[in-house]
Amino acid sequence: MNANPYLLLGVRPFINCCSVRTMHGGSLMLPQVRDAMAEASRHFVNLDELMEAAGRRLAELTRAEWGIVTCGSAAAVALGTAACVAGNDPVKMLRLPFTDGMVNRVIIPKAQRFAYDQAVRMTGCEIVEVETCEDLDKALCEPAAMVVLLGKQEHSGSLRLEQIAEMVKPRGIPIMVDAASEHLERPSPWLVRGADLVVYSGGKFLRGPQTSGLLLGSRRLVQAAWANASPHQALGRPMKVSKEDIVGVLTAVEHWFEDRDHTAERQKWYDDLDVIAVRVGQLPGVGSEIIEPVGVDRVPRLRITWDPQYRIDGLELRRRALDAQPRVMLDDNSAAETSIAIDPFQLGPGEAAQVGDVVARVLHAARGARPVPSASPALDIAGNWQLRVDFLQGSRVHRLKIEQRGAELSGYQRSALFEGPFNGKLTGEAVRFSFRQRYEASTISYLFEGTVRDGRMGGVVALGAASDQNAGIVNSSQFGTGCWQASRV
Repeated sequence: MNANPYLLLGVRPFINCCSVRTMHGGSLMLPQVRDAMAEASRHFVNLDELMEAAGRRLAELTRAEWGIVTCGSAAAVALGTAACVAGNDPVKMLRLPFTDGMVNRVIIPKAQRFAYDQAVRMTGCEIVEVETCEDLDKALCEPAAMVVLLGKQEHSGSLRLEQIAEMVKPRGIPIMVDAASEHLERPSPWLVRGADLVVYSGGKFLRGPQTSGLLLGSRRLVQAAWANASPHQALGRPMKVSKEDIVGVLTAVEHWFEDRDHTAERQKWYDDLDVIAVRVGQLPGVGSEIIEPVGVDRVPRLRITWDPQYRIDGLELRRRALDAQPRVMLDDNSAAETSIAIDPFQLGPGEAAQVGDVVARVLHAARGARPVPSASPALDIAGNWQLRVDFLQGSRVHRLKIEQRGAELSGYQRSALFEGPFNGKLTGEAVRFSFRQRYEASTISYLFEGTVRDGRMGGVVALGAASDQNAGIVNSSQFGTGCWQASRV
């Protein structure tokens, strides 16, 4: 009997070369974490008592005033917001996400909007964007519940954390920083620089349980966040964190600060990248370079590049590597016309050589392949069309005005709640085009593929939403697929 539970289900695991993305399972838990969680699963305990003890221990380990474990970092963002809006006042807590009559404005620098600020909006808060000190001063003319920053983008705008703190702290407005994708430091630089709350992932670089996060900072606000969390019957009741997760995260944090050899780990990343570079570098016209980490990043990456004689782009290389044996998951966000990047954080013993061999095999097979002949479109689909998308539940009708120049398509589409320009391509009877629209911090994405026949079109549409930080095909198709059909108006 095969003991691998994924293979028993018909799901093939892969070697992960794109860091700690939740879509790919986050990270692999440390052996110490697995053991601690297994032991914790054998006993009952009161969750309030456990979290009180965990808060004290997290304060000792991180030098924050207090900390709690949450069911993921997005949950920490939502609970931190609830703490700032409702505290532990039952009259307010039980009304969330209906915040009429409460202070519910949350200020975010425009350059730091991120997909997970939906966790802020789900509490019933309105996001107010600012870009300058003047904007912030104007925004503070009305009451605000909090300020939220995205840690890895904090440097990108004109407003820095210290400036914001100087303006909002006298008004008693707390600041929360989402640092979910960062390495935990002691003390957190965000708290040192003036934040009241900071969020970290427990299932990424810490290698704790995948469904875990950390909320650290002001004891008063962190304890209010816990009041809004499960097992308490408030907004966060669906965000359940288990006794095993709490123990697992504490074990991961203890190992991070007390036992983990960060220097040796870093050296292993460079060694693994060197192994991959040597293997792909044996092909003519293929090169590589180290991308050194900058800012809050800590992990180097390897950019692999190839000449146009290799008739393959980064996304197709990624697809073929995922079909290979062993399967290798490459990063869609870094995929370009003649390059792709490798992240070594998740590589286990011997896996770097396997990655290098798979990438080399895929490139070798693509070298000198005959180019696909471009078929001149014999069809004219310019004009007005009505298109219907059928989702798993519900449908939407779009009006399209298509302009055609040879194989290239462009135009404008309109529908309820969703409209904007579109572009695409017609190759013979095969048609591809996309709809995109910005909403809050994400770009809604519909990617259509289908055929044109007898004056009608139809096929499959991939549905998703891409953030500025993750704009690749994984996020652009993360919501599954629908069916579509269109006819001339």
